[in-house]
Amino acid sequence: MSDRGGLPTLDFGEVDACVERALGLLRHTYRSSPGSAGWYHRLDADQPGPSATAAGLAAFLVFGRDFDPLPAALAFLRERQITAADPTLDRGWAVNTSVGRPVTEATALVTWLLHRAGLAFAADGPDLRRAGRWLLFNQNADGGWGSFRGQSSRIWLTAMAIRALTVAEPFDPGVRSGVEWLLQSRDLRARAWGEVPGGPPTVTHTAIVLTTLADLQLRRRREDVTDALAAGYAWLAGNVKTGRIHDEDARTEEYNVSLAEDNVKGFTWQSTVWHPGLPYALSALTRAPDGVRLDLVVQSVRTILATQSLDGRWPGGDSVASRSMWTVWPFLEALADVRRLVPGGSTDVLRVLSPSTVLLQRGRNRPATAVLARAAIGDGARWLARRWAVGLLGVVVLLGGALVWLGRLAWHEYALSMIFPVLLLFVQLLLGRRGPPT
Repeated sequence: MSDRGGLPTLDFGEVDACVERALGLLRHTYRSSPGSAGWYHRLDADQPGPSATAAGLAAFLVFGRDFDPLPAALAFLRERQITAADPTLDRGWAVNTSVGRPVTEATALVTWLLHRAGLAFAADGPDLRRAGRWLLFNQNADGGWGSFRGQSSRIWLTAMAIRALTVAEPFDPGVRSGVEWLLQSRDLRARAWGEVPGGPPTVTHTAIVLTTLADLQLRRRREDVTDALAAGYAWLAGNVKTGRIHDEDARTEEYNVSLAEDNVKGFTWQSTVWHPGLPYALSALTRAPDGVRLDLVVQSVRTILATQSLDGRWPGGDSVASRSMWTVWPFLEALADVRRLVPGGSTDVLRVLSPSTVLLQRGRNRPATAVLARAAIGDGARWLARRWAVGLLGVVVLLGGALVWLGRLAWHEYALSMIFPVLLLFVQLLLGRRGPPT
């Protein structure tokens, strides 16, 4: 991928090829056996998990691709959704390492991903309304979310829970208190977010919060959120490194989760979340409410295209050799967000003219100079159509001045020739002030 005509470019054909490589990897690593169907976060493993399965389904559906095993994967997600009389357990999802205890990490992600994939009301799918209730029952008293009620509230988990509730229970008071917790948990100086409340801000955590708040603003506008978005996007634009995949301040997020119940006393496990920072930042950048930095978007996409492996994945935070759902889905999600922002065809090229201006060229083989020249001619024609009297007056002034200078026209004759175009200009200005007839 190279710049053409000196302008930074984005070739949508290369984007489409990138997406197809990633989807090819997911087709190859899909696993099915009696009682289970889908993906595990380690793509080479045979035992599917709910989070990775929901991400795999979303990867196909957000790009409008058919996926034949969809019913089997939905059935697996429905079977893995826990049914219990206890509302803090009922209709959540456990991960394969949480000893059957539903957790925010899985429940929020599955809920939101199935909504994103258009499967919220699938007849044979899981009950996402009750999954939203699980999230609300497991909200901490401070307004944030940990892995479940009683675990320390964390920025990443709170943002993921609110993002899921934005589509599942957007008007519940728990959403408001969760947003307030996020706003109070910023680094006060940078007005951006880190891994824990008040911690040093990172691109990754700021990006996921901005994405969450921007999506929420589309449903319920709040002035305090508007101010937070403006400050957060200013920080993100100044700190995102568009030339590298990983946020070195937040490659991994590790924390202990403790479960103490009558049947499982004193059990503790460690949760590890791998963060490929650039795709999260790119998704956030596509949602900037006060103007998208298109130069940062294009630079980020170019890096994502350049760093994809031939088998369809991207470098993992732990090892370039890892084959994980989280080295695929976040990148596909970001590319889908870019496609939603700029819907170009496979033969189209996007050219950056300024941080906030791009030229979408229909057909990659046309030189940029020809496209720009044609655009300039079109702009000139539209200007003359709106300002025909000004154009006519300009022609008369230039022609009359030339005739006077050559001695072919007297000054008084030149003055008389100006009366008609000046009257036309006055009429056009008067009509333009009154506006078109209704």
